[in-house]
Amino acid sequence: MDLTGRVAIVTGASSGIGAATAKLFAAHGALLTIVGRNEARLLAVAEACERAKGHKPVCAMLDLTLENSCEEVVRKTVETYSKLDMLVNCAGKAMLTSLFDMSMTVFDELVALNMRVPYKLTQHCVPHLKRTKGHIVNVVPAPMRSRPGFLPYAMIRDAMDRFTKAAVLELAPEGVRINAVRPGITRTNLLSNLNVDDDMMDDAYDTLSKVLPNSVILEPEEIAKTILFTVSDMCPNLNGSNIVIDGAASVY
Repeated sequence: MDLTGRVAIVTGASSGIGAATAKLFAAHGALLTIVGRNEARLLAVAEACERAKGHKPVCAMLDLTLENSCEEVVRKTVETYSKLDMLVNCAGKAMLTSLFDMSMTVFDELVALNMRVPYKLTQHCVPHLKRTKGHIVNVVPAPMRSRPGFLPYAMIRDAMDRFTKAAVLELAPEGVRINAVRPGITRTNLLSNLNVDDDMMDDAYDTLSKVLPNSVILEPEEIAKTILFTVSDMCPNLNGSNIVIDGAASVY
């Protein structure tokens, strides 16, 4: 799958699925803008990308939820590369809350990053993607059973599923493809964001694996390979799809 000369924006690229996707795209020749908030980790990913084919990515170290940040990422990308072929929306996080918590802080933070950012980025990318007949991939959690404490997270997950399916009706006539890749439980920074200590991480993943049909925690590299397949030209009519890769965890 040759991405030589194709330009991609990858959000959430400082760790996890975003970092794995950036490295894999770079290995296949893509020119990249990588977006993240952790400077040290983002620069490490950029160095790995550059080692692959000698192309130094544009590093956008910023908070995409801030005003004009999405516009800035797209502007920098097009100024640097003169075009845009792919947008991979990987940035996201999970936080615990409850209906019994009257504060809207967690709800608003989750909506801002997990739903508003991909929508806003898509808006700003579409004029450029129309010219290249490009592709959007939304990385959305698999439709697994929701758990107490994750109500807003589950709501946004399902909203992003609908975003992918509904947006295709507007984008397909313009030659732009949009799909969702939907990973199950994957070894990322998600548990760290839920305040699981580093020395407890292996035990936490071991416990989680016991409730999965194949007892396997996914690795980010496997999800990245699925994203690469999705943006490739192998299946040019793959459009508006939700590709679930979760070891059958969401089967019911």
